Amino acid sequence: IEGTFDETPPERVADVAFAAYQAIGRGAPADVVEGIALYGYRKKIPGERIAVWANGYKNLTDAKVPPEVAADLVRNAMERDWDDRTFNLLKTSMYQAARERFDLRDYAVYLLGNMRPETKPGAHGARALAYFRSCARTRTKPKLPAYEGVFTRTPAPAMVYEAKPPEPETPRIPTPAPVEAPRTAPPPAVAPAPAPARTPKAAPPRPADLGLRMSRLWPGLEASVVSYLGTPYVWGGTTRKGIDCSALTQNSYGENKVGIPRVSRQQWKVGEPVERPDLRAGDLVFFNTMGVGVSHVGMVVDPKGPRFMHASSSRGVIREDLEKRYFKTRYLGARRIVP
Repeated sequence: IEGTFDETPPERVADVAFAAYQAIGRGAPADVVEGIALYGYRKKIPGERIAVWANGYKNLTDAKVPPEVAADLVRNAMERDWDDRTFNLLKTSMYQAARERFDLRDYAVYLLGNMRPETKPGAHGARALAYFRSCARTRTKPKLPAYEGVFTRTPAPAMVYEAKPPEPETPRIPTPAPVEAPRTAPPPAVAPAPAPARTPKAAPPRPADLGLRMSRLWPGLEASVVSYLGTPYVWGGTTRKGIDCSALTQNSYGENKVGIPRVSRQQWKVGEPVERPDLRAGDLVFFNTMGVGVSHVGMVVDPKGPRFMHASSSRGVIREDLEKRYFKTRYLGARRIVP
């Protein structure tokens, strides 16, 4: 379904689907395979390798490694064509770092940033652990290499507007029927006063019109989301090195100090619902790509199309037309984050 959503050739869809099926058959958790198998749209990956990565990711997150750090290890394995032994040795080193309660973002930067094609992974992982133990004993900050991963080490900006779930409607209290007064003789007829001239009603706002708050926010929000154009899709990624669909919308709003949740299913629950004819710039549009409810999100950037931006699993961050059949048949609805 995800491949069809991205208009991928059917033969490629079949390859990826079969590899995912094989990975689950080898005991890999289905919810993790669901994301990792999408790398098969960038290069052909056998099912047994997807299983190794998916099980490794699960091991790390169970050990309290941040999901985006564990996802970056998988991304490195995919992009650098690591064999299973290399992946497992580096995974074991990261797992041990979690047990010793090192700063796992710093540790991942050191471990992955210093990894070279000629580096022996077992020795490299052992050196990394020894170095961080030494830093812990001497209470010094580790010296980290320049490394761009798909997780960030900088704190998120302070939010000035936090998107909340819509308030439940207050039940209306019915107005009691008026009590009729006793009937009396009708008063003498009086000529009715002329009706006051009607003031013409203001035209309702067009769907493309922005509210006061969004009209101030949109220039920065548009600049943020457009700056991710061309960024490759990375499952669990949160940076311009690689990003997934919900991180694209969260980052774009977050860079403009508006807080929304990390996951598309949670983003679906905040803000206010918007009918399709009323879409405007900045609205989030949601899709069911997996047959299980909300699984994909994008942001409207041009309501005339309407056109939206999203992180495609096969093509990265792109602009698309919401009227395409692929999107219309999987469209669930929209939410307005900022009125």
